[in-house]
Amino acid sequence: MKRKLFTTLLLTCCIAFCIAAIDPSGKWKGVLKTDDGNDYPVAYTFKADGDKLSGNVITPVGDLPIADGKIKGDSIYFNVEFNGGDIPNNGKCYADSIAINAVVGGTVYHTILSRDK
Repeated sequence: MKRKLFTTLLLTCCIAFCIAAIDPSGKWKGVLKTDDGNDYPVAYTFKADGDKLSGNVITPVGDLPIADGKIKGDSIYFNVEFNGGDIPNNGKCYADSIAINAVVGGTVYHTILSRDK
């Protein structure tokens, strides 16, 4: 009984450590695919400070600031300021990638980012 409890506790701590170790800080790049078949290169620069996320998005139309960024476990949430409005984004962080969903005009655009070396 004690062995099962110890093993469960150890696994829980390892999982919590792995999730906490995922840090989105740094430069990331990907390609945003649109409904009309166009591909747009995007680059994100994230800075994590506790549970706060800041940075910017580098797009073909220029650098766009990230606002209201939050980190919860392995998930990130932020808005991208564009033309006086906000584009809500959410993502899930993995060891070597981040999956991002951006909602523009009711349409969800999905992209996978990889670390820019």
